[in-house]
Amino acid sequence: MGKKNYPVFEVEISKNFSSGISTQVDWEPSTNIIECGETLVVEMELPGVNKQDVSILLQENRELIIRGVKNKPPLSEPRVTYYLFEREYGQFYKRIVIDFALDSDRISSTMENGVLTIEIPKKKAKKIAVDIE
Repeated sequence: MGKKNYPVFEVEISKNFSSGISTQVDWEPSTNIIECGETLVVEMELPGVNKQDVSILLQENRELIIRGVKNKPPLSEPRVTYYLFEREYGQFYKRIVIDFALDSDRISSTMENGVLTIEIPKKKAKKIAVDIE
């Protein structure tokens, strides 16, 4: 049986970015990347994140960068003792590179119930006939 070729060939979430981008990452949101016919769908769990604290950038029709921050809630007491601290806060960054072109003119995103959903249609390839001289 042959090896399946997946359209996503690079997902970058570590603190040592091969792309040369220097950024501090405090947590990594869970992400689904789904190909639905002619559309790429990215779902990212961002509970407690305000949508104005998230930025989405599509570069060169193939590189999707999602970054933002989840702020820690202010505590009213000056002295606080944590007995369990499992929720993550701080900056997040995820870079997803796709091996097919995406249509940057038709990208859309929504954020509902703590889930960011980005939909990007695939870019239709132009066919050009070339005359032979």
